[in-house]
Amino acid sequence: MSALSSNWDRRSVLRASAGVSVPAALTGLTFSGHSAYAGEAGSGARPTTEKLPKQPSAKGPAERFTGDVWVDNITAGVELSRLRASMVRFSPCARTAWHRHVLGQTLHVTEGIGLVRARGGKLIVMRPGDTIYTPPGEWHWHGATREHFMIHLAMVDTDGEGDGATEWGDLVTDEEYDRR
Repeated sequence: MSALSSNWDRRSVLRASAGVSVPAALTGLTFSGHSAYAGEAGSGARPTTEKLPKQPSAKGPAERFTGDVWVDNITAGVELSRLRASMVRFSPCARTAWHRHVLGQTLHVTEGIGLVRARGGKLIVMRPGDTIYTPPGEWHWHGATREHFMIHLAMVDTDGEGDGATEWGDLVTDEEYDRR
């Protein structure tokens, strides 16, 4: 039996991992005889491993979230990486507005029970350990259930131009939230 469970085929693994990038600077790959490590091509300055300063928690703005939501930004992309990652805490009933991401989004639930729905799609219940991928350009929302808090790690690849990774739409109505 392969290292992958029988529920996963190669396409599923690729699709599930599509929202998480591994920058070339971390892979150690070489191309055409040139090292992929930043700073090795004669610049003399090679990046070093470092502890990044913790950013303060920020309350999710009312135009993007319904309810009590707190965001801890983990990384906004350093050097060659375009990965943005945030730990997001939702109180019961709290949720995002409708939104979409230029290059898709991966959510990984760490605590509680949450919900995610793509526009026109079925409601998905998320539990600790679940990983959800939304493809590029898909309008969706996510948040906590009525009865539980929910915390997830949100990861997106940016397009390299400021905050161009996310386009925000209307707030999710109570009717949309309650639709099963």
